[in-house]
Amino acid sequence: MTLEFWRNLSVVWISIFFFLLCLVPLAVAFLAVHGMRKVLGGAQSGLENLQNASSQARVKTEQTAAKVTSAVIQGQSKGERAQETLKQLLQRTDPTRDRTKSSDSSASTP
Repeated sequence: MTLEFWRNLSVVWISIFFFLLCLVPLAVAFLAVHGMRKVLGGAQSGLENLQNASSQARVKTEQTAAKVTSAVIQGQSKGERAQETLKQLLQRTDPTRDRTKSSDSSASTP
């Protein structure tokens, strides 16, 4: 075995090691990029589903809030009407009002 044989053999071994040392990181990088594309695709569809659910929840919340506020407003208006009616009834039946009326009318008739 001559020196040329060992030189050629070492070149072959170095080439194989270099190929393997470059091939492994390239394969890992390829798989990482491929995996990230799948993950991002799944995340995007998942986020779209979440966005749809969020918009539906917002719409239902607005509808419920509108129903509740209309009920509260109607209740307040009915309460105010009842309060005004009660005030008017109390003013009609107020005995001090009759006294002041009669004293005012008797003072103006002399």
